[in-house]
Amino acid sequence: MRAIGVAHLVAPSPQAKGKIERRFGTFQKRLVTLLAHAKVDSYERANEILQMEIKRQNSTRNSSTGEVPNNLFEQSQLHSAIRPSPPQALLDLHLSLRTTRKVAPDHSIEFEGRTYKIAPTLKKSVTVIYHPQSKLWVLEEPPNLIWPNILGHFSM
Repeated sequence: MRAIGVAHLVAPSPQAKGKIERRFGTFQKRLVTLLAHAKVDSYERANEILQMEIKRQNSTRNSSTGEVPNNLFEQSQLHSAIRPSPPQALLDLHLSLRTTRKVAPDHSIEFEGRTYKIAPTLKKSVTVIYHPQSKLWVLEEPPNLIWPNILGHFSM
């Protein structure tokens, strides 16, 4: 995710975690009551009620911050800098699992019980990027914003 500029932010305090959990709890309890009161008998009707409640929740002033979620969202859009996604050909590499492997003297690596021959490299260890039971790439080093040399690409 780092390679495509996405950061994972964790709530900095128990109070911050509690704030979102309270919102979800309120939303879930209220939704059950609303669906029962409306005698909902289909997914379509349930979705109408859900959308109505989402709209109400997002336009209600927060008691602790005094802010309205819709207003905050609109303000954030003024300062947003959405970048285009990486080229389609690189998405498989970006959205994958990663690990490292040592390079054997014969320029091969072992991965999940199999040996894979790779292009010659001076590196002692390489990065393996994979989609379980599907594809495998071997790179000279972990990718960041610029992709390193691909030493091998295999179907599993």
